[in-house]
Amino acid sequence: MANETNLKVDGLEYSDIRANLLNYLKSQTEFQDYNFEASGLSSLLDLLAYNSYHNAFYTNMAAAESFLSTAQKRSSVVKHANTLGYTPRSTTSAKLPGTLTVTPSGTPAAVNIPYGTLFSTIIDGTTFNFTNTEALTITPTTGVYSLSGITLFEGLPTTEKYTYLESSPNQRFLINNTNADTSTLRVRVVNSLTDSTTRTFVAATSVINLTSESLVYYLSEVEDGKYEVKFGQGTLGKSLDDGNVVYLDYVVSSGASGNGVLNVNLKSSVSGVISATYTATAFSSGGENAESVESVKFNAPKTYASQNRAVTAEDYSALVSQQANVSSVLVWGGEDNDPPAYGKVYIAVRPSVGEVLTPTEKQNLISNVINPKKVLTVSTEIVDPEYIFLTLDVVTTYDPEQTISTESNIKEVVANSITLYNSQKLNQFSRYFRYSELSRQIDTSERSILSSDLTVKMRKEFDVQLNSSAKYEINFSNPINSTTEGRPASHPYNVGNQITSNSFSYGGFTNCYLEDNAGLIRIFRLNESGDALGVAQNVGTINYVTGKITLDDFQPTAIGDGGVTLRITAVPANRDILPLRGQIVVINDSDVTVSLVNDKTVSLVNR
Repeated sequence: MANETNLKVDGLEYSDIRANLLNYLKSQTEFQDYNFEASGLSSLLDLLAYNSYHNAFYTNMAAAESFLSTAQKRSSVVKHANTLGYTPRSTTSAKLPGTLTVTPSGTPAAVNIPYGTLFSTIIDGTTFNFTNTEALTITPTTGVYSLSGITLFEGLPTTEKYTYLESSPNQRFLINNTNADTSTLRVRVVNSLTDSTTRTFVAATSVINLTSESLVYYLSEVEDGKYEVKFGQGTLGKSLDDGNVVYLDYVVSSGASGNGVLNVNLKSSVSGVISATYTATAFSSGGENAESVESVKFNAPKTYASQNRAVTAEDYSALVSQQANVSSVLVWGGEDNDPPAYGKVYIAVRPSVGEVLTPTEKQNLISNVINPKKVLTVSTEIVDPEYIFLTLDVVTTYDPEQTISTESNIKEVVANSITLYNSQKLNQFSRYFRYSELSRQIDTSERSILSSDLTVKMRKEFDVQLNSSAKYEINFSNPINSTTEGRPASHPYNVGNQITSNSFSYGGFTNCYLEDNAGLIRIFRLNESGDALGVAQNVGTINYVTGKITLDDFQPTAIGDGGVTLRITAVPANRDILPLRGQIVVINDSDVTVSLVNDKTVSLVNR
C-alpha cells in the first residue's frame, strides 16, 4: 500500500495531531524502518503535538472572544456591548425611603443637611451605611423640623479628583471603585484651583440636540469592572479647558446585601443639629450587585434594537430589563388586557428581591425610564405579577438494591431536583409547568428511582378587606377539575370538593372554608367534633373551563392565622399549568412533600 506523503490537518484533538505527525514522518523514505515509539523522536512528537494543540485552542478561544454571543471574558463582553451603545449596570445601592426629623440648637429659619451625611445600623455584626445624595433643607412646621419624601442610598460617599491637563492627551477620568453605584454619580467641574466657579455635568442619554456647549459626560465600563467618564470634544458636549478640576462624587455600595434595612441612626456630625431621627416608611430595597456577563449578553442586543425609545412591547421590555432589581419583564398592550384598555401599555415586573416592586420603584421606572422615551399619547401602568403557586405531593418508587443512599438522602435529591426545575424552568414570565418534564427530571436524579407520581394543585393568594363586603376575582387561567358539576345543592360539605381554602371567620362562625359545588362557591365550617356544617350556599361562582372564581359580597371578619391573606387551592383539570400574561408559576420548597415507596415491598415479582 502506498504511504501518505501529505501532512493531514483535519484532526484538532491532541491524539489526532500526534497521529498525523507520526504518519507523515513514517511516509518519508529516510524513516521507513525507524522505530518511533522507542526513540527520542517520540518525545519530540509529543512536544510538537502539544504545541499545535495549544495554539489551536488559543486561536479558538481568541476567535470566540470576538463575538458577543460566544465571548466569556467580561472585558470582551463589555467591549462588544459598548459598540451597541449599551453600558452594563453597576452595583446598585439599596434605597431607604422615609422622613427625617431633627432637633436643632436654637430656632433657626432652616436646617441644612449637607450632601453625604451618614446614617448607619449594625445587622448581624455588619455595619450598613446610608447617605443622602443631595443636600437637604428642613424648615419648621408648627415648630417641628421634619422633611418627608427623602430617600437614603446605602453605601459610603466617595470623591475622586482630577486636574485636566492639555499636555496629557491620554489622561483618563476613572471611577476606581468597582462597587460604585453609577446612578449616584455627580460630575462637577471647577474652573481651576484659583477659580471656584463650578459647573455640574449630567449623563448624556442621547446625542439629539447636543451642542458644543452642552454640559454632558459619557460613561462606559472599562477594564477590571471600573467605569470611565469622558467629556465631549467640543462637538457633542462641552470640552474641558486646561486646568479644570474634575470631581467625581458617588456612593460605594454593598449591592444586594443592603436590602431589608429599616432602622438607621445619624452617624455624621451636622452643624447646628443636636439630634436626628430617621423614620423609614419601608424596608430598604433595590440593591443589586453589578450586572452579570450573561445579563449583559442578553440585554445589550435588545437595548440596541429598541434604539433608546419605547414604541413596541419589545422596546419597553428592553428598557425595563436593564434596570436594577428587575428579574423578569412582560409587556402587553391594553387591547389584549382583560378588560380591554385601549391606548394603554401594561408592564408586569418581577423584582430580583421580593415578589413585587415597591411604590417608589414603580414611580421611578415610570418617571425616569419610561416617560422620557414613550409616545406621549400612550399611558403606561406597572402591575404586580400574579403568582400561581403549585403544591406538589410526590410519591417516588425506588429500588434499594440500586443505591447506597438512605431514604432521607433520596428525598433530599428529589427535593433538590424540584428546586432546580423551579429556578431553571419556572419563576419567570411566560414559562410553563410541564408535568412530564419535571417527572423525568426526578426519575433521572438518582439511579435507584424507578418512577414518580406527582399530585399537583394550584394556589392563589390575595389580601381581603376584613369586615367589609367586596367582590374578588381570582383567575387561575387554567381549567379546574369539574367533577363537582351536576351535584345537588344538598351534597354533603367537604366531600369531593376541588376548591379549598385556608380557614377564616364568616357570619359569626370561626373555622370556615371555601369549596365548590356545581359551579357555585359555598362556605362550610368545621365544629369541634370535625363535622362539616353549611354556612353559606352561594357566595360566588366558578368557571371550570377558564379557571376564574368570583366571590360576590364576600365579607370575612378574620383570617385563621391572624393575617389578611386568603389562600385558595384548586385541583387543575390538566397536568400542565400555563400562565396567562402577567402570571408566574412558582414551586416553593415549603409546598413540596416527598414520600418514598420501596419497590421490593410492592413488586409482584417479590411476592
